[in-house]
Amino acid sequence: MSLPKYIINFDELTGQLKKDLLELIDDAMKDKYPQLDTGNVESLLSQIEDLLPDEKYKGLKNKIEQFILGKYTGIQKVHGALLDIPAIISDYKKDFVFDKDVFLTGLHLNQTGWKKDDRYSLVIDKNKIIDNATTKEIGEHKYFNTFYKVNANTPVSFILHNNSGNSRQTLIDLEYLEGKEATIDPEAPESPDINDIPNDWDIAVRMQWEKNSPCDVDLHGIIGDMHVFYGNKSYDGFYLNWDYREHITNNNPEIISVKGYYNKTLEIYVHDFNGEPLKDPVDIKIYEKRLYGVILLKEYNIKVENSSSLGYGVCSIDLKTKKITDMFVRKNLFE
Repeated sequence: MSLPKYIINFDELTGQLKKDLLELIDDAMKDKYPQLDTGNVESLLSQIEDLLPDEKYKGLKNKIEQFILGKYTGIQKVHGALLDIPAIISDYKKDFVFDKDVFLTGLHLNQTGWKKDDRYSLVIDKNKIIDNATTKEIGEHKYFNTFYKVNANTPVSFILHNNSGNSRQTLIDLEYLEGKEATIDPEAPESPDINDIPNDWDIAVRMQWEKNSPCDVDLHGIIGDMHVFYGNKSYDGFYLNWDYREHITNNNPEIISVKGYYNKTLEIYVHDFNGEPLKDPVDIKIYEKRLYGVILLKEYNIKVENSSSLGYGVCSIDLKTKKITDMFVRKNLFE
């Protein structure tokens, strides 16, 4: 049986009950959990917050230390050079070569006689790490966001593009960590030639240039939208088998080989990559592999100038009929 609300005031009863219950809970908690002092909560949270970044990044910190102190242990060094640039519009290059692997960390550049049209590049193994950067009126430093590994005996080429034709002195400081090893490229035999091509082939193009030359002559082959060269050496059945950057330490030819593509045409180009002059013509030989052996189809001797950035067209080869047609045209090979 219920009681009418006007006889007993429940609001007064619940208020007192709430007060008594909270007092009982507070007394019980105070004896059992003395460390939970609300006056110190804010200070405790501040201490925890100070610890959080260290804990969050501790794993990353350990990985960075292992990266720096482990694999890439080495002495920080700077190799400097001076280029005395004449008042002639041309490209001027300085090669840095190391007998151990190095890890590049930065490049510092200063010069006299600044002109707004001038540019510079840094090329490693034909990869443009810095491509046509604008020179500054005051010295500048390029920091690499990560180490760039350069194998032993691989040229690091600084190139000043003197587009203004202004004379000046250019000072270059290359910063690097010196490694402990000398990585040797095992890609090619010591003196590869036609008989050393590792893949099956129908047509091979062999290019040779003069001995004891610092010139880097490149062989390019194009079939439709496929282009083999030093930056893209292979497709299925279409290969640049070997590429060489000079003829000071070797006298090896560059070779392109093709198997199949009988409904296509192969176009052959040569290009003086580093702009070094050549005294002698470049020799190009085209071979066909038949059942009874390898035969020479045609030979070209082409005078390649070092002043042009365009590739020299040699010939086109019908891969079905093996008909060879002279081209002798100029082409931008990097469009």
